Amino acid sequence: MNRKKIFFSFFLLLTSISLLAQTPSFHYFDHKKLTDIQGQVQSIGYEEVYGKKSEFLMLSILSDDQRLFRVEVCPQWFFATDIAVGMKIRIHGSLLQTSDDTLYLIAQEISIKGESITLRDSKGFPLWSRRGQPGGHGNRKGPGGRGKR
Repeated sequence: MNRKKIFFSFFLLLTSISLLAQTPSFHYFDHKKLTDIQGQVQSIGYEEVYGKKSEFLMLSILSDDQRLFRVEVCPQWFFATDIAVGMKIRIHGSLLQTSDDTLYLIAQEISIKGESITLRDSKGFPLWSRRGQPGGHGNRKGPGGRGKR
């Protein structure tokens, strides 16, 4: 029984690492493909998703129904909530399927420890991109003004 647990944990680790290296070549938020997943954080990473200087927070989530999702969250400077491997999380976002059948989710809202964090408006427009607009969030302080610089 112990060997099975070790093997399964090793398998999840390898799968999580391989998922973090996969990003669809062309992807966008599609409000017609919204879904909710709930599960546990398997891995946390940062990468340049859109070829810009700002790295995005990327998560690997094992859903309650045992499917593995790669989740694009937001630029790392915008996300100011502590998150760790093993945490339970709920994500509402746009589901994409890559050419290799990887489940890829662009997050619109994340719920961790009872706190809901909105990342995109109802149309999927990123809140971190509203620099200079009235009521915008482009001040590098993230949701709730708790952000990192």
